[in-house]
Amino acid sequence: MLKKIFVLFFIVSMVAQVKLSWGDTYNFRYTRWGMTPEEVIASETMAPIEKDETMIKYNTQILDKNVELLYLFAQNKLIGASYKLDENYLNSERFIKTYARFKEQLIKKYGPPNKEITHWKNDAFKPDRSKWGIALSLGYLEYFTFWETPGTTVSCGLKEKNYYVLCSVDYWSVEFSNLLDKNKNEDKPDPF
Repeated sequence: MLKKIFVLFFIVSMVAQVKLSWGDTYNFRYTRWGMTPEEVIASETMAPIEKDETMIKYNTQILDKNVELLYLFAQNKLIGASYKLDENYLNSERFIKTYARFKEQLIKKYGPPNKEITHWKNDAFKPDRSKWGIALSLGYLEYFTFWETPGTTVSCGLKEKNYYVLCSVDYWSVEFSNLLDKNKNEDKPDPF
């Protein structure tokens, strides 16, 4: 009798595993592109800290780093998501190390990137590797890495923006990316 129960339990667990592996696939965390804001909120285990018609924001951590988690919407559909580093470092070299750590994890998940860019806007600090953090904080240096997956474009970036170093990992829907352009065009005021 015990053997029959064990066999039955084994069969049920195998069916459950198969169902889970064939079940929903996610584009980002536990969401799929095109979901409504309500569906995204239901998929998360934490409460949002901010919400409007184009964005839902959470505070969380990845790789022991504080990040803002943003879900981005257009026409009530999830079109993108982003992790933005929410830590300040006095030494900008630490941003470069964090970027490298994020990139390393993305390579483990998605494989080699499709494209990598190290962009120098001003070469003043380029010869001295020890000053690249300063170059970053002045806006002289930027890093970008890109991956293409079925249905999603993933990017990891590091740059200066408005006197603040921005390190982010962004996910964009290939299918719904055109909605972002439509929203931008609809938001422009009529000049007449």
